[in-house]
Amino acid sequence: MRAIRNVLFTSISVFMLNAAFAQMEELPKSDTAGVTGGAIIGAVNIDGKNYQQFALRTDIPIGKFGFGLDIQLLFDENGQIRKDEWDEWQDYIDKIYYIRYGKRDDPFYIRLGGLDYTYLGYANIVNGYSNMVQYPSRRRYGGEMSFWIPAERYKGMPIAGGEFFFNDMKEMFVESPRKPAMVLGTRLFYRPIRFLELGVSVAADLNEYNAFEDRDGDGVPNLIDLYPKDKLLATEMDKIAPDQWDHLLSDPFWGATREEAYQQLLALGLVPSDTTRMADLFNLNNQASKMYAYSFDIGIPIARKERFKFDIYSHITQLRGQDRTYGWGAALPGIRMIFGTSNVQNFLTFKAEYRRSSKEFLFGYFNNTYELERAQFIGRDSVVTKQHKLLSIQQELNGIYASLELNMFGYIVGYAGYQDLMGTDQMHVRSLHGEVRMGETLKKMLHFADLKGYYIQNNVQDFRQWKTPSTLMGFNIGYNYKGAVVGIDYRWTFQDINGDGTIKGTDETFKTISFRTAVTF
Repeated sequence: MRAIRNVLFTSISVFMLNAAFAQMEELPKSDTAGVTGGAIIGAVNIDGKNYQQFALRTDIPIGKFGFGLDIQLLFDENGQIRKDEWDEWQDYIDKIYYIRYGKRDDPFYIRLGGLDYTYLGYANIVNGYSNMVQYPSRRRYGGEMSFWIPAERYKGMPIAGGEFFFNDMKEMFVESPRKPAMVLGTRLFYRPIRFLELGVSVAADLNEYNAFEDRDGDGVPNLIDLYPKDKLLATEMDKIAPDQWDHLLSDPFWGATREEAYQQLLALGLVPSDTTRMADLFNLNNQASKMYAYSFDIGIPIARKERFKFDIYSHITQLRGQDRTYGWGAALPGIRMIFGTSNVQNFLTFKAEYRRSSKEFLFGYFNNTYELERAQFIGRDSVVTKQHKLLSIQQELNGIYASLELNMFGYIVGYAGYQDLMGTDQMHVRSLHGEVRMGETLKKMLHFADLKGYYIQNNVQDFRQWKTPSTLMGFNIGYNYKGAVVGIDYRWTFQDINGDGTIKGTDETFKTISFRTAVTF
């Protein structure tokens, strides 16, 4: 029955995606024009352990269809294949990097697999969401879709349309005690007249605790489970039965009191220093934390020329948790301008908003670092979700958001996004996103396959504290050399594990490093 249910849900998931995407993508990705692929040999660091990597990756377009495969073998220092990549049926879904139909500007577009940058509408709820921030240590199989209906009386402009996304199909198949759930969202819009667009958006995380993996199904997340592949053990104390433990501490041979007995046993190395048992740890059993966001937006396209587009818009958003209503935020007004040239359609894209919000609110709640902030451990006992962090915002805020993307004729592409919202008592909520990448023209001239650096930090008080749980930074370098591509992918993320408010030391800094040599075909 489980196999039938899995196949049925997978089929339904594909066909249900006839809901949405008039996508305003600030960092567009070009779709593959021809069959390409590569064999990759190199090294990768996952969860602090080094592996030798052999991978086969392909991008295959067939008319409007396209799909990519990502078949990867990881070998440890003993030459053994990392079995975590092949021991569950969900792992085989991971080998399909993406499946798509159409392109993002087409009347109908759908993509399943990895999501690099996903937006809904004016990005006030879903702002650059990515399910790839923990790749390859955590692989998610999401999806996005868009459709729009043209109207002759609007000179080809859409009269209605929508967009839809979800983060990971596999979250719907988690084993007990975790509860099946996903992050998902949709936006629908309608134009009653040519120069007026009305939109409604809804997004939700149906269980924030699904941010944690639990491979053995004991309810204890892998992050705090000392035995993540053994359902019966999670701590060193679990190896000692409760009656055996009581007998040891009550034996006068070891000491006159239980404390003396324990200290004697500990000094001899016969018992663990940490007496925590599985029952004392955070457990996913019957745990659920839901988060919702609702929005209404209105847009007025002022200019729609071939090389110049100009919009004025406004939006208002409400956040709500499982048991309480949080704050609201609005943009009054916002503007978006797109300039083109004869060679570059989007030479310059500029967006700016004046923002105002109540307490307990964040703009772009589902952003590019959301999967890092969704739920985090502080020590082994306390869990903080992104929803909990709303409670720390106890002031009304107002300020600006602006972003600029510049495509220098295919040589260099730069993007910068900045937010600064201010309250009383010098309180700020700031965000920064910067990215510079080599354009296609310069890549061909200098024989680079890829060259990109990026830095993202969301919703912080002060940029000087650059190591935060919402920080994502890294670079990619790929160079074409005699028919092969030699490259490196380097990424940093951070977590305040001990809960002292600062991130220090190697235990709270997570690096993902991948060296690769690819032979393209």
